[in-house]
Parts: sequence; structure tokens; C-alpha cells
Amino acid sequence: MENKVLRNLLVDVKTIATRGEDKENAIAEVDAFIASQTNANEVMHTTNTGAGKEVIPTEVFGDALLDLVTSYSYLLPALPGNHGSGLALKETLPIIGEADIFKGNSEWTTGSSAITPDGSKTATGSISIEQGQFILNIALSKRELAYSVVDLERVIRERINLSAARTIDAFILNADSATSGNINYDGGTPAVGSYYLQGATGLRKVGLGNSVDIGTFDDADVLSMLDALGDYASDPSMLMLVVNRKVYNKMLGFTNTKTYDKSANNATILKGVLANIYGVDIMVHRDMPALATSAGKVSSTGGSNTLGTCVMFYKPAVQFGFGKVQDFEVTNVAGKGVILTSTFEFGFAIPTGATAGLAEMVTTGRNITV
Repeated sequence: MENKVLRNLLVDVKTIATRGEDKENAIAEVDAFIASQTNANEVMHTTNTGAGKEVIPTEVFGDALLDLVTSYSYLLPALPGNHGSGLALKETLPIIGEADIFKGNSEWTTGSSAITPDGSKTATGSISIEQGQFILNIALSKRELAYSVVDLERVIRERINLSAARTIDAFILNADSATSGNINYDGGTPAVGSYYLQGATGLRKVGLGNSVDIGTFDDADVLSMLDALGDYASDPSMLMLVVNRKVYNKMLGFTNTKTYDKSANNATILKGVLANIYGVDIMVHRDMPALATSAGKVSSTGGSNTLGTCVMFYKPAVQFGFGKVQDFEVTNVAGKGVILTSTFEFGFAIPTGATAGLAEMVTTGRNITV
């Protein structure tokens, strides 16, 4: 009863302050204020039921958060093969984003052979996506809990979204479940829990089966990579070239794009930017390895990594989706704050020549002098 009286009083005060012009808005603002005070009390008293779980606005997490992760990612918004969320642990799904050609038809005639199924299937077929498991611990100090109440939800969202998005991008690029000869730690044994070990095969490894030995990088090498993709390079706008900053810096110096006499106002020496080449979008990504060996793998011996690498692919090649709803747990750390543990599932798969009707959709450029 006391809370109701206080609410009504605050609404009246707010309405008077705005000269009665918008009582509905006043009610909404007061309710938001009261809610923030309730959250503040829960945050300040982290020994409440659940040992701090009250700091998590669960109604805005879960599926809603996974929807937001896509917008934080560099790669996912450009990829049409999104199968959504709630996928099973391992699920066979139709390939999204690729198209087949209709067969010619003829007039229907009578007789036993009027309808004879020919057993043909669409060239796109289907693909199996298995979910990888990922975990992140976020420490929230007592000071964050005490002094950042209003922005706490934003802070948590930001940390989780950015971390999940970066993990997903890196996973798509670098996934390799091999414990020996792994493309991310060749010559050694990858650490248990490494994100790239979660069961899929990423763009770099798939592309090594269709690689281009580049050497001194020039725009002619981009044409060689386009040739490696065959008919999938027919529409360059459906392709993407992912590079690290070192390789990108070499591209800025391409003879045919660098100077004004070749590229006019788009010359990289003037703009400092090369966003597209031969119609292919270029993405500079921090989790594309800066240096690797001539084979395109990152050696466990750091000194052996002296050359650049890149990957070009057909955007519908990456078929992906999320598993179960994102889960959260909170652990109270006496005298320090709380640890928020977030887990989610994400899986992807890339069709290769082994999939009926599909040629290679990915090529890796390797042995790039940087």
C-alpha cells in the first residue's frame, strides 16, 4: 500500500512539473524510476537469494541477446546462411542462399509412364550443423555493482555481445578440431578449451584444400583466387576476402590501386582505404592470423611464422545457427563482487566438393610476403 501511495505521489509531482501535458509519459517515467530503485537495492545486497542473481535482467537476455550478437559480429551480417536459434545438438538442414536450376518440363501424357520420378535432387542439398559450446566469465566488482547501477545492464550486454561476436567470427575463420597438425598450432598440442577445437572446420582450413601460393602479393593474385572459386566467382558481390592488417597493408600498395593516375580519387595513397577489389568485399579482421608458415598454418614455434595468409569465400558457403538459449549463472565472491558466467552454443558448416553438386566455395591465399 505504501509503495502505491508513493507511486501516485510521484506521478502527481511529475505531472505538475510538466504542466499536465503528458500524464501517461509521467507514469512511465515514474515506474522506470521505481524499478531502478528496486534493482539498486538488489545490486547493493548481493547476498539476496541466488547470491547475486538479482543483478541479471534475465527478461532481456536469452534468445534476445543471441539476436543482438549477430549485429555485433563483423562476419555474420554479411552471411545469408543463418538458420536461426534453437537448433538441436546436431541437425541436418537445407543449404540457404544457394539456388538450383529448374528442369525442363513436357506435356503430360497418359499411360503407366506418365509420372516417373527421376530421383534427382537439388544441387544445394543439405548440410549437418553441430553445436559448439562456449563459456565466458565476467567479473563485476563491488564498485561496479555499487556505483554503476543505472548502466549495469548496458555494461553486461556490451561485454557479452562483443565477446560472443568475436568468438563466433574467430571460430568461423579458424575452427579446426585436430589435436595434431592443427592450423592454429601446427607442431604442438592445442590447449584444452581453445575456442577453435569445437568440432567444426573453418574457412582457413577448408580453403587450404583449394589454396593459392601467392608470394609477392599483387592484384593479379586476387584474380588467381577468383579463378580458384570457379563459377562461384561469377558474381563478385557474393564473395568476401578476409585479411589481417599486415596483408591489408600490402594490398594498399597494389600498383593498380595505389596512385592517382591508376585510381583517381579512390587511390589508396589518398584515401588510405581499399574496401573492394574486382568487385569483392574486403574485410580486415583481427582474428585472421597476422603471420603463418608458407603452408598457411600457424606454427607452435613463433619464429617460424613469417608469412601472411588470407581467405576468399562465397558468402552462402557458411551455414550457421545457434543452439539452446543462452544461459547465465552468478557466483558471489566475498569481498570482491560477483562473477557472471555466460554459456552459449553456436555451430556452422561449410559445404565442400563432397556435397552433391557443389564445387569448392573457399580458397586460402598462403605464403604471402609481408
